[in-house]
Amino acid sequence: MKNYRYILFDADDTLLDFRRCEREALASSLSEADLNLDLADCLTQYTAINRALWLDFEQNKVTQAQLRSERFRRLFVELGIEGDSESFGAIYLRHFAAGSFLTPDALAICDALKPSYDLSIITNGVSDVQFSRISGSELKDHFDHIIVSDDAGFAKPAPEIFDYALRKIGCVDKSEVLIVGDSLSSDIRGGHNYGIDTCWYNPELLENGSGITPTYEIEKLTELLELLPLGSRRDITNAASLPSSM
Repeated sequence: MKNYRYILFDADDTLLDFRRCEREALASSLSEADLNLDLADCLTQYTAINRALWLDFEQNKVTQAQLRSERFRRLFVELGIEGDSESFGAIYLRHFAAGSFLTPDALAICDALKPSYDLSIITNGVSDVQFSRISGSELKDHFDHIIVSDDAGFAKPAPEIFDYALRKIGCVDKSEVLIVGDSLSSDIRGGHNYGIDTCWYNPELLENGSGITPTYEIEKLTELLELLPLGSRRDITNAASLPSSM
């Protein structure tokens, strides 16, 4: 088992419950905009549109600004709504920024790992929105650094965001880093291509059709405790330098 020093956590759908945040933000936005529409239908269509645009963003096909304006324009077209989709998008983003719901075991695993590792978040998204969500959650004091694509100028899986992240956390040895995330296309592909170990958080036991094998795969975040020894950061760092015969 390798000895890591730095753990990079993805945010959405890994530590933060993105689906609940999305649902709550859309419900609040529809209410504020006085749009009497079926939430379930809107959410289904919005989720498909948003996911497709985020995949385009990861592949540099759209900018983040284009993504933010385009997703609700497309949704309004699909629903046959007349209105200002950009204004609605601003309302949605404000509500989404208040979404600090956690995934199962997120707090427990960060509590357990914090004394032993340098924990940071690496996430694609809008900087002030992601900082707002994290700082509003019970995880706010657990991270040494929060790396957001908006600040880095590049999004996962681009190697440049990992360059930015490692400079930020002060790491000079890639072998000391483990990235934990739910996305094969951004977290696992990005980490794999960059040369750092990866842990795929796969709570729904999805099939891996990416062609990339993660270093580890877990169904529950608490399974990280089977992969990562606990102790003081100093003890773990020193253990990495001991002869293998010790």
